[in-house]
Amino acid sequence: MEETRGAGTYGAEAGAGAGAEAGPAGRAGGPSRRRLLGAGAAAASGALLTGIAGVRAAGSAPSPSPARVAPVAGTASGVPRPGDWAALARGLDGSLLRPGDRDYDAARTLFNPRFDGVRPAGVAYCARAEDVRTCLEFARRHRVPVAVRSGGHSYTGWSSGPGLVVDVQRMAAVSVGSGTATIGAGAKLIDVYDRLTARGRTVPAGSCPTVGVAGLTLGGGVGVVSRAYGLTSDSLTEARIVTADGRIRDVDARRDPDLFWALRGGGNAQFGVVTELRMRTHAAPECTTFFLSWPWARAAAVVREWQRWAPAAPDGIWANLHLAAPVGGRPGSVRVGGLALTGRRDLENRLDRLADAIGAAPRSESVRTRPFMDAMKVMGGVSGFTVAQAHQKGSLPGRTPQGRVARESYAARSDFYTRRIPADGIRALISRVEQLARLSGGGAGSIALDAMGGAVNRVRATDTAFVHRDALFLAQYIVSWPDKAAAGTVKRHRAWLDGTYDVMRPWASGQAYQNYTDPALRDWRRAYYGVNIDRLVKVKAAYDPGRLFRHPHAF
Repeated sequence: MEETRGAGTYGAEAGAGAGAEAGPAGRAGGPSRRRLLGAGAAAASGALLTGIAGVRAAGSAPSPSPARVAPVAGTASGVPRPGDWAALARGLDGSLLRPGDRDYDAARTLFNPRFDGVRPAGVAYCARAEDVRTCLEFARRHRVPVAVRSGGHSYTGWSSGPGLVVDVQRMAAVSVGSGTATIGAGAKLIDVYDRLTARGRTVPAGSCPTVGVAGLTLGGGVGVVSRAYGLTSDSLTEARIVTADGRIRDVDARRDPDLFWALRGGGNAQFGVVTELRMRTHAAPECTTFFLSWPWARAAAVVREWQRWAPAAPDGIWANLHLAAPVGGRPGSVRVGGLALTGRRDLENRLDRLADAIGAAPRSESVRTRPFMDAMKVMGGVSGFTVAQAHQKGSLPGRTPQGRVARESYAARSDFYTRRIPADGIRALISRVEQLARLSGGGAGSIALDAMGGAVNRVRATDTAFVHRDALFLAQYIVSWPDKAAAGTVKRHRAWLDGTYDVMRPWASGQAYQNYTDPALRDWRRAYYGVNIDRLVKVKAAYDPGRLFRHPHAF
């Protein structure tokens, strides 16, 4: 449920849009990342995880049977009193903020102001796995609802709630070894990139700088080098998780292999709280960013040729297509952007052939080779920022006094496409963007297509919980509005979003991205998890029989 994405949109330098895996990065001291690039990613589910027990893959070693926990309803000692909360605070190495505390109002807010009305009974900033265990024991004893947060980018706001928020943002250390990295679940994506690229390494991830790495990873993790290196979850080799029974488990392909299988794409607050990730790292070479735009009159040709070109490009090339317009206005151009780990000359030749197929040279074009970290800042909409500035402003964990990334109100839906969109579908797509001119009240809307394929699709659908291994591209439909917009404005903007999703039903696959949590999905189990859903349901029964972790998309 929390964020999760990481590819987001490109920065102001290019003025072109893209999205790969995170929610919008926000108004980082200037134009919003959504307006610049389109939509981001993520909304995965912070540090909330799923697992499987007793459902072993062929050839795997048996997993230790999880300890059984009585249902939450049967273990309650009643509603916690002030003294109970005080005892919880004393039992933590981290800190607990309650209503009335100085930093409570800042602590309770998520990235999206839509959820500012939610007032948790407490926000626990856990400093280590034992703090998480203490919080879960408290929640079971007092029947307090639990929400888990690593970045606060949940598209549905499910990383908060009326009960106890278990926040892992204090656990943000990043250490780099030989070919691996150990990453605290609360680390922000910009900090992960910073620590790893200093050693010439990276992990495949998105772009939104303030996304929490745990949510991104546990929901799959689509990003700007996914076609070369796979999903973020494909690089996960081990995780430390506190399961619903209070056990601290180190899981990998040998220890609790079914749980490890489920964690790679089966997140969304199911069985426990991940506190640490161990990941395989990859080379972080110099790379080339590219941004091209065509007049809106060429939009149909650009969409037609992009979907032929981008998913079939060499693995080292990732590309996005962005269709956008301001509310009450007309789109000015259609934009293609991306990043290449391949040689610049080869990339330029391929971009020339794309333009030839479209039948027109781009109206604007930028192709630039740069260090990997600089490219990640561009993709995240924070080009020119220091790492400290590429955070939200504040003194709480996960924020910095220098932070310049602002919050933003938005809603989004998603589709995976396994076939090219035909001419009538392209016309429908373009028409939906043009209909933004009929709205009023401010904001913007966009449709972003992110190329899939490459390394992502060479993994079998059942090898991990992430089932979407046959897609050509991922679409995100997104709309934003002013933070203080009237209820009628929000209703009309969201009606545009739902209408766009509905119009594309004849051509979409029916699959959706679990990191872009969508409460309007009618069959979210199949849309998110497909053939893996039955195995995941067994995990819930085995690891969380008392349903400590509950939300509308809990198994």
